[in-house]
Amino acid sequence: DFHEDTEFSWEKQPLDDEVRVHTWRDATLGELTELLAQVHREVRQTGTRCSFKVVFPDASGKFASHQLGATATGRRLPDDATRKTLAQIRFQVGDFLAVAIYPARSGYTKAMEKVADEGAKEEEPEEGKRRREREP
Repeated sequence: DFHEDTEFSWEKQPLDDEVRVHTWRDATLGELTELLAQVHREVRQTGTRCSFKVVFPDASGKFASHQLGATATGRRLPDDATRKTLAQIRFQVGDFLAVAIYPARSGYTKAMEKVADEGAKEEEPEEGKRRREREP
């Protein structure tokens, strides 16, 4: 889920899961999703959804937000925002881009469970290994 708008101020922002990205205004949300995939493994899995919102200071100085849409790895969504650029959403210096990552229902979690299960399996006895090596 997203951070609350009240967590943003000029003095403090939520930093525990922050990813800093230096990019151009013609960058698309799809390209930003690809950058996130380099940092967060779960974004690489087909079906993972990244929902975007821009957080900005309003006229009173409080931070407000606006939903932008979402991208998904390996598929299209009804609110697909893959081709939206930062310029199109009127992103300005001082704004924040908040991204909520929703891992795919299958895939990443199951793959990680499989890796954990394989790591927990006992090693095959030496006798069994030698017998298999001799077989053609």
